[in-house]
Amino acid sequence: MTFKPKFFSLIALAVLVVLTACDSSIPTPPPITINITAVDDTQALGQAVQEALAATNQANVYLTETVIANNGMTLTPSHTPTITPTPTITPTRPVTATPTPLPTDTLTPTYLPLVSNTPAPPTNPSYGWIRFVNRWYSSEPLAPSVPVDVFINDDPVARGVEFGSQTNYFQVAPGSVRVSIRNANQVPNNPDANVALVTTVVDVAPGGIVSMVAIKIGSLNMYPVREDPSPLAVGASRLTIIQANPALPPVNIDASDQRLRLASNLTLGDIVGPIDLPAGQYSLDLNDVQGASVSTIANFPVNLAGQVSNFLIFLPPPKLNAGVLTIDDQWTGITARVQNDVGVRFVNAMTNAGTIQVLVGETSIDNLQLGQTSPSIPAPIVGTRFVVSNVGNSLLGPYTDDPDPTTDKIVLLLPDTGPANTTAFKAVTFSQNAPRSLINASIRLIHGLPGAVPLNLQIRPVVPPAADGTQPQAAPWATVAQSEYGTGSMYLSRNPDAYSIRVVQSGSQTVIAELPPQQLLAGGIYDFVVVPGSQSGSAQLLMLEPSAQVTQLVQGSNNPTAVYEAVSGTLTAMAPVQVAVTVTKTFTPTPTRTPIPTNTPRPTNTPEFRQPLVNVNPAPPNTTVGTVSLVGENFRPKLQYVITIDDNPLPILTGQVNDDGTVLESIPLASNLSPGVHSLKVCADCRIRGVQQAAYAQFIIADPNTTPTATTSP
Repeated sequence: MTFKPKFFSLIALAVLVVLTACDSSIPTPPPITINITAVDDTQALGQAVQEALAATNQANVYLTETVIANNGMTLTPSHTPTITPTPTITPTRPVTATPTPLPTDTLTPTYLPLVSNTPAPPTNPSYGWIRFVNRWYSSEPLAPSVPVDVFINDDPVARGVEFGSQTNYFQVAPGSVRVSIRNANQVPNNPDANVALVTTVVDVAPGGIVSMVAIKIGSLNMYPVREDPSPLAVGASRLTIIQANPALPPVNIDASDQRLRLASNLTLGDIVGPIDLPAGQYSLDLNDVQGASVSTIANFPVNLAGQVSNFLIFLPPPKLNAGVLTIDDQWTGITARVQNDVGVRFVNAMTNAGTIQVLVGETSIDNLQLGQTSPSIPAPIVGTRFVVSNVGNSLLGPYTDDPDPTTDKIVLLLPDTGPANTTAFKAVTFSQNAPRSLINASIRLIHGLPGAVPLNLQIRPVVPPAADGTQPQAAPWATVAQSEYGTGSMYLSRNPDAYSIRVVQSGSQTVIAELPPQQLLAGGIYDFVVVPGSQSGSAQLLMLEPSAQVTQLVQGSNNPTAVYEAVSGTLTAMAPVQVAVTVTKTFTPTPTRTPIPTNTPRPTNTPEFRQPLVNVNPAPPNTTVGTVSLVGENFRPKLQYVITIDDNPLPILTGQVNDDGTVLESIPLASNLSPGVHSLKVCADCRIRGVQQAAYAQFIIADPNTTPTATTSP
């Protein structure tokens, strides 16, 4: 039975409206026209429903599904009123093999050390190194700079270190090290008077280097500045910047001429570095952080010597509100040196040149004033040349013949006293190679004062005041060394103590120069150098120590070697001055045959070596024409050889030596060889730096105008 389409459509629409009205939560469906042909086939009915759903708008698909499902018309026996639409199949785009370009190598700069720059620690890494740097301004208006005594682990290491000075590096055991400073000339054994101004405990790593800088930021304190002990490449310098000026606002430090920024937002108490820079002259600008275009201080000159560790500190001016915002102070340190390098310091005693410049390789020491000492710079042990301003040049080293080639060197620059040499100079080198001692200090006098008579070095121990403050009588001066101009005395041993030191003219008590009391340590090496002063006709006394002072700091009291050295020295001092020997019997030597006969073969380590040998046939005095046979032996096997005649370098034959070291050849001779004697040379491996085994033989070319004489047959 078949219904008419229009009539059935009206009935289905009426049913949907009634069902929708029964459920108020379902929105009103839009008008939908569905053409359905009634059949009794279940499969046809399901297909008709799918066609009806496909014919509706996509936005109303889920609504239609819900209406049908709520009225029991579901495609599957499930309570889930959802029909998942079948996705439309998207045609697959064919993919072709597109060649992918390979990545290209990008050149990345790699910083490699020089071949000769083999790092070497400055000393045994089982030790550490520490020094004291005085950059402390006192608040006293009459004494803005106060000298201090320095103590390491309660052992005195330096006396009267003034502002702007620093001690040498002292060897200490790694770990916690206590450093303290006290006012100079305090009364010993008085706990009320010997109160430390500052005491700081710092950790020193094995092989590490630390500088304890005394500065006043609010209150006096010591700040550890850890140095980089690694070696510096040729032409490089190392810089550490310290901000210790409370009056200086936060600044950026720019090297405008080098287009470099060395520090950003540098504030009080900051320590920047160490940073490695190319050596040379720099012009620094201190620019206020708050205003990038405002320069606090412009054109601030800094000279960075090559292969030297440099320190730059900003300090308040001695007088505030004097138009100067900050002052700077620069000093140097040490770095490890490459193998076969030694430390060299120059002392300017050239009264005929004044301020000079010293150039060693790529390292430049600028503005070395008269009587001033340069920082220690590395120099090769095999020697090199150096240039002094426009005066001339000279040679450093070689130091290979020095008993201790690893010790530091002092190069004293003296004017040449020749009548024609008004601006020339001569260099005298002194090696700081004093014998090592665990209980005594080694001292020496070096005379570098032009035009002066022989000088004497005098010392006397510093007698401390009594507990009640009274000053006892001073000890007498003792002459310990004498030196001529341009020479140095031998090293002499003295007990470690605090000494007053001066230099006088020989044969008189006229004082040429003197130093404040100095602390001499056990095992320390001290060179006292007399040089011209800054004023004409004046003199000054310098005390130079090795870059790294190997001292015991009273650590050798329980050392067996130190005990042995002390006992030996005591016994030597107690021994009689002269011992007389009385001969009681005359001994007559018994004649002894020399050498004693023996049948033992004499050993030798000289290998058996046979020289190459060449024979020709026919050999002189017989003559030949056209060819000559050659037999060689004792050549090194499998080497390439060449055969030449006379002085002609072009080979007439080449080949390879046989495995048994022989050379067998039949050599054709050129027709233009003149009659007479000729020389033949066989040379194996005659390349540059080759073995060059050569052997020679002679042969004779027959004269065609001479009738040969018959040789009698045997």
